[in-house]
Amino acid sequence: MQASVPGGGEASGMWLVSGLILSLSLALVAWLRSRSRSTTYYEGEVYGVSSAGHRYYALAFLGLGASLLASSAAPPATVPLLAILALAAVLYGATFLRGASGEDE
Repeated sequence: MQASVPGGGEASGMWLVSGLILSLSLALVAWLRSRSRSTTYYEGEVYGVSSAGHRYYALAFLGLGASLLASSAAPPATVPLLAILALAAVLYGATFLRGASGEDE
């Protein structure tokens, strides 16, 4: 006898919960970065992300989290939201994580 996950598909809620955790974590990071007085070279000079830019990212990640929560009623809508979240996470991470490598150019 095989065990089944309530609610259907393979690990149906795992991706939703992972997306919620990621979006809320990134919203917190973006909000904390918006309150920081200093910026990295890549953050400020290359990508031009200011405190206001970090606040916009925080709001976007909160919005994605809320959308993911709302999509739990319609699971097929979760997949595109997760794709948007992954793209936004990569783009946001590139704004300041590049400077964390310690390479001087």
